[in-house]
Amino acid sequence: MLTDHRHQEILSRLHGTGRVGVADAAAFLKVSEETIRRDLKLMETRGLLRRIHGGAVPPRLDQDRPLQERGKTHPREKARVAGIAEGLVRDGMSIFIDTGTTTLALARRLVQRNLTLTTNSIDVALLLGAGPSRVNLTPGTLRPKDNALVGYETVAYARRYFFDIVFMGISACDLDRGWMDYEEHESVLRRTLRGQARRSVILADSHKFGLQANLCTFDLSDLLSVVTDRPPPPPFLERFARHDIDLITA
Repeated sequence: MLTDHRHQEILSRLHGTGRVGVADAAAFLKVSEETIRRDLKLMETRGLLRRIHGGAVPPRLDQDRPLQERGKTHPREKARVAGIAEGLVRDGMSIFIDTGTTTLALARRLVQRNLTLTTNSIDVALLLGAGPSRVNLTPGTLRPKDNALVGYETVAYARRYFFDIVFMGISACDLDRGWMDYEEHESVLRRTLRGQARRSVILADSHKFGLQANLCTFDLSDLLSVVTDRPPPPPFLERFARHDIDLITA
């Protein structure tokens, strides 16, 4: 059985029973237990499940992984997204880049650009502060797991300015619930930023489509530019076309 088909079967069992055991999965898929362990490990890196002793359970919807850990997943896809997004930037622009692994990948490509940059990511600020851009760092409370500044002061600061483009990461994209995040701080900031720019851009690698988190940030009908490394699955394409969403892909 092909890998993708095995993964679909595992997910179907997982959603139906809330747990999948290695031995049981090996039996009904007629493969070795070692193959199932490899499958579960790969699926965990994609955020599709959470491994436990002897099997797997659904992922936690209320908790994202640390930035350093997330940065190791799908680096090529995130780099492609960053490369496409760079094409939207012109020297002299005023832009906001929020926190996240894909937005950080974009920042790496903008080091030599002449911009007015605002960010709530200490990592992004340090990266671009060495170049010709003017860098503004928002106030806020430090979130150590990703060096982000978050909270009321961050949102209030963002409301004071208007930007040419805001670049936002996102945690998940569900066909029914829309663009989703794990934390209220990010969800509120991203909703605020959408109203503070001429163009609001979501950076989402293709693995985000079909995932769920626990907070609904934007509806799929909200007018956003969406940059991704390859076209999303057909149901998402149909929904985006229905609402005339600006989808930008390789």
